Amino acid sequence: MKAWKRMLYVFGAIIVLGLVACSSPSNVDTAATVAAAVQATSAAQANLDATVQAVVKATMAAQPTSAAAAQTTPTRASTTSASPAATTAATAKPPTLTPTPSVNYVTMTEEELAALIDQSVQEAVAATTTASTTTTTYTADGTLTTQEVLALQAAVNTAIAEISQAEALAQAYYDLYSQVATETLAALQAVEQDLDSMATSMAAMATSLEQINQTLAQGLTLATNTITQLQQTAAKASATAQSAATKAKSWNTAEKAAIQNRANAALATKPTNLPTDLRSTALSVNTYIDTVRTALGDSKISKTELSAISVAGANAVSGLNKFGGTQFQGLSTTINNTTKQLALGQTQNAKSSLASLDQSARSLTSAVNIPSVPSGPGGGGGPQPPRK
Repeated sequence: MKAWKRMLYVFGAIIVLGLVACSSPSNVDTAATVAAAVQATSAAQANLDATVQAVVKATMAAQPTSAAAAQTTPTRASTTSASPAATTAATAKPPTLTPTPSVNYVTMTEEELAALIDQSVQEAVAATTTASTTTTTYTADGTLTTQEVLALQAAVNTAIAEISQAEALAQAYYDLYSQVATETLAALQAVEQDLDSMATSMAAMATSLEQINQTLAQGLTLATNTITQLQQTAAKASATAQSAATKAKSWNTAEKAAIQNRANAALATKPTNLPTDLRSTALSVNTYIDTVRTALGDSKISKTELSAISVAGANAVSGLNKFGGTQFQGLSTTINNTTKQLALGQTQNAKSSLASLDQSARSLTSAVNIPSVPSGPGGGGGPQPPRK
């Protein structure tokens, strides 16, 4: 298979590079961030589609065919067979395609990433459906021309790139949230199974189209079973794509509800170790800060970690409400906000809240002569000396 086709297969892998970086905390609301991410994805899709169109037009320009035959829309192209010389020119290496830009998913919230997965799956479904319906249209007369094969190859490779991107997004979700979003993982895995099936079908179609292209280049007649097999593979891909679209929508809806239920449960946690005075309250606050910082060491939260954070937060808040007075009761709000952000999958915002809490809690620890908790990777600055 030519190098330019292989490049399309690896576009999805480029997306995963966004997971390596971790930028500053984001305070942008969910709708705005999702819109920006979707806009970037749509721009990448438009760029890919435009480049594929250019590839087909470039190869068509090398052939003595009409402009109508070079179109990549699912209308029947000219059925006139190309001469061996024209066919050889048609297989010339097209220009290099531009990789799609990556998105730093680590800085997105869980809800934002889930929305982007749904969007990406719908785009993969649309591209796969286009490749399938175009195949049905072009093979209706039981044969294919060189121009039609080129158009189908472009459509199939676009679908492969979109499917790869959707699968890379699903993998990013597993990496970041599989330990806390256990209730809806099975639904996402069902979507991924459909994507895998779509990818297999598109790969099979790409192989068949390459073989057909070689057959036509040799001036040979296509076998009936070759066309039939291509049609069957396209039909299977189309059916699976519709299944994936429905499952992705259902998963996204269920995920939103699960995220909110998780946050509600975290804030409803009852304290297990009630502070008895201001000093033990300050110790509870320090315990909460240390628990959150440790959990955020890998920028992920597990169910076990969220449970421990919720309990530590409930203990600290109960003490602040009883012994904090007007000076320190405000720390309760910051603790509850941090817990809620962690439960909602708003990791970057939680890191910012933790840093703020760390600074504000120092006056409490100083008031009762307790060394403040050293700041580490989870938030805050460097290690702090004991306060006196």
